Amino acid sequence: MQFFQQKDLDKLNRDLIDQNTNLYNKTALYFLMNHILLQHERYEENYSFIIFDCSKDHSVRSNCPSITQDQVDKTVADTLKKICRRSDILFHCDNGIFCILTRVFEGDDTVLFCEKITRNLKDLSYKDCALEIKPKYGITFSKINDTPENFAQRSYDALKKALEKEEDIVIET
Repeated sequence: MQFFQQKDLDKLNRDLIDQNTNLYNKTALYFLMNHILLQHERYEENYSFIIFDCSKDHSVRSNCPSITQDQVDKTVADTLKKICRRSDILFHCDNGIFCILTRVFEGDDTVLFCEKITRNLKDLSYKDCALEIKPKYGITFSKINDTPENFAQRSYDALKKALEKEEDIVIET
């Protein structure tokens, strides 16, 4: 008998994975973020948290007015899986809202990473629909004594500023 039974794995899949995108969901984000912040404090590993908006209301142009947010989200998720590093942890948190927890390695530039994502989302298609997605980003970096709530809120506040000021990327420190 195996320790993890199929019913256990099925429950984990239902509870932690967004069924439309097959990315981690917001519940998984909280638990993984908590673990990563402990890693940050113990081993001084730095992480960035990127939250970005790919919602039809703010960021998407399409030649198909009938395309749904779920279809856009699936297309974005499939693209992210192709272009992100294996060490990047991808999340679908809400309609059009995606997050990435990524380790900051020396020489990395989180802004350049966001620009790479934007380039790859610029010219997509879903079935016969052309999609042009231009996300807005909120970015923050891990700090000593951070909580998941504070870490996420800084990035979310940066995203709100990006949307309000119509800037592509806002960094909140």
